[in-house]
Amino acid sequence: MKVLMKNGTVVNADSVFDADVLLGNGKILQVGKHIAESADKVIDAKGKHLFPAFIDLHTHLRVPGREDEEDFVSGSKAAAAGGFTKIFCMPNTDPAIDNEAAAKWVVEEGKKVGLIDIYPVGAVTKAREAKELTEFSELRKAGCLCLSDDGTTISDTLLFRRALEYARMEGLLIISHCEDRSLCGEGAMREGVISSKYGVRAIPDIAESVIVARDIEIAKYLNSRIHLAHISTARSIEIIKRAKEEGVKVTAETAPHYFVLTVDDVEKSGFDSNFKVNPPLGEAKDVAAVKRALKTGVIDCIATDHAPHSKAEKEAPFQDAPFGFIGLETAFSLTYTYLVKEKVMDLKAITEKLSASAAKILGMQGCGSIEKDKQASIVIADLNKKWTVTKERLHSKSKNSPFLGCQLQGVIECTIHKGKIVYKVNKG
Repeated sequence: MKVLMKNGTVVNADSVFDADVLLGNGKILQVGKHIAESADKVIDAKGKHLFPAFIDLHTHLRVPGREDEEDFVSGSKAAAAGGFTKIFCMPNTDPAIDNEAAAKWVVEEGKKVGLIDIYPVGAVTKAREAKELTEFSELRKAGCLCLSDDGTTISDTLLFRRALEYARMEGLLIISHCEDRSLCGEGAMREGVISSKYGVRAIPDIAESVIVARDIEIAKYLNSRIHLAHISTARSIEIIKRAKEEGVKVTAETAPHYFVLTVDDVEKSGFDSNFKVNPPLGEAKDVAAVKRALKTGVIDCIATDHAPHSKAEKEAPFQDAPFGFIGLETAFSLTYTYLVKEKVMDLKAITEKLSASAAKILGMQGCGSIEKDKQASIVIADLNKKWTVTKERLHSKSKNSPFLGCQLQGVIECTIHKGKIVYKVNKG
């Protein structure tokens, strides 16, 4: 089936231009003005912007083990509604994705749903216990492009070194969860004035930055790649910036909540557990540093860290509730509202941070831009429209978002993956 999008504005990481786009056989056939070729479906994209479909390096689908919170169907629908057609699901499941059979199962189940591409992120250590490395070669053969023990840090420095060495041999990327657990203790929020004021057990910002520094030093010593997950502090960013200047093969991601929310929002919410996340929300200086790092390229991409939890779990007191909240469906609008509208970044940077950079990091050649012969995965967005985040509008099984009730700008109207429409906004 051929699909022709007429009169849209194409947004690539290096250019913005008006064009028609013709899709067929899962590929982009033509990009140019006044395409006259007939198509099975014609979409009028006048006044709309066309982005390469987004890639999320950091998604939690909770499968296997917690299908009550999310599953492959609901996660795929949420991703498509958010403009994501490739997501990398973290292995902190029950049981962990720590072997070839488990990774293959994720790939096969994702294909059965058939909406988007779901990639398993294999565990670095067996059962994510940071005691024994998994079989990296088997995980790679099963479809893993990267490995992580996300949710826990490999505190054994020698074991982490061996992980980087074997990952380099297999062409895999290690995604590091940077958190010194001995410094975190039972903390629930960022350490500072507010945690002291209310007597809440807290997490200092150095819990992140000391592991960032350690991981970078090891990667530098080995001349290996390392990717740092959900960076949230100004100090971590200083360390990453210096490492990049020294030529260390380090890449980093952040999530929208780290350039939108601060620890003050936790207090304002009355300690609503939907604002509890790990790493915890930081100070205003951290938000400013994250924005600056995105603008300058110190932080390479924006991931969602989509973390569904059941209503019952999130209704627990703030100290006891689990960390994390959903983010697939709000990431694009938050990026546009708080970065582009505030003139921190331009439109091209959206493509870079949500698509092109992730594709580059993982060597995915067929995506990340709208050009001839690339994969026909495209997001059509109306940047003039606004929408309100409500539970009814969200496709995720879980509704634990700190942005419920917020009005955001930038509406994804249609998501196309491999030439097939996998999401269309409900006009009603």
